[in-house]
Amino acid sequence: MLRLPPPAGAYIQNEHSYQVGSALLWKRRAEAALDALDKTQRQLQACKRREQRLRLRLTKLQQERAREKRAQADARQTLKDHVQDFAMQLSSSMA
Repeated sequence: MLRLPPPAGAYIQNEHSYQVGSALLWKRRAEAALDALDKTQRQLQACKRREQRLRLRLTKLQQERAREKRAQADARQTLKDHVQDFAMQLSSSMA
C-alpha cells in the first residue's frame, strides 16, 4: 500500500542546517518580528493621538490668547474714549 505524504504545513522540520537555519527558528523569528511590528504600530497610533490632542490644545490656547488681546485692545479704546470725553467736559466746564 502506498503512503500519502502529510498535508502541507502539518510537519515542520526539526533538522538543523548551518546555512539556512531550522524552520522553527525562522517561524519564531517571524512571530517575534510580527509582535514587534504590532507593538510599534500601537505606539505610533498612541503618539498620533497624543499629537492630535496637543495640537487641539495649542489651537485653543492661541484662540484664547487672541480673544484676550482683542478684549484688552477694546478696553484700552474704551478707556481712551472715556478720557477724551472727560477732557472735553473739563475743558468745556473751564471755559
